[in-house]
Amino acid sequence: MGFTSEDINTLERLFDNKLQPLYVQVNERFEQVNKRLDESTERTEARFEQIDKRFEQMDKRFEQIDKRFEQIDEKFRQIDKRFEQVEESIRGIKVQLNKVETRLDNLEKDLAIVKSDLEQTKCIIENEIQRNIKIVAENHVDLSRKFTEALSVSQTNELYHLKVNQLETRLVLLENKFDSLAQQQKKVV
Repeated sequence: MGFTSEDINTLERLFDNKLQPLYVQVNERFEQVNKRLDESTERTEARFEQIDKRFEQMDKRFEQIDKRFEQIDEKFRQIDKRFEQVEESIRGIKVQLNKVETRLDNLEKDLAIVKSDLEQTKCIIENEIQRNIKIVAENHVDLSRKFTEALSVSQTNELYHLKVNQLETRLVLLENKFDSLAQQQKKVV
């Protein structure tokens, strides 16, 4: 069977007539699919661009957060330094307070010694000096008597009274010392 060129031309026309609409439809479908793919690609690219922008925004936010954390860390370092300075100041104050406390203890001891000396002086004045002055004054009232009589009687009498007054003063001082030692002994026990 041999086909002539006319048969081939006829077949081509028939084929073109029958397949042409199909080819147009397939071509239109390919163009629609191509358009959809292009649109889908554009939308996907747009979405990727949005995602990239969001990632860039997140990166910027993370950088800001990192900077804030660095600022917070720096502030904590400054606070730590301030606390160290406060601690040093407190240590200095404690040292000064200990010195003041030592001085106050010494002052209390000195004051107790002065108080004790003052009590002894008061005791001597009350028991010895005032009495001695009184005795001397009483004995000199008798100056109208003869000088020699008054002198011999009054000297011995006066000397005894002075000696008794001294002994009384010493006795009072010893009693005071004994009382203070007894009080200290009670504190220790």
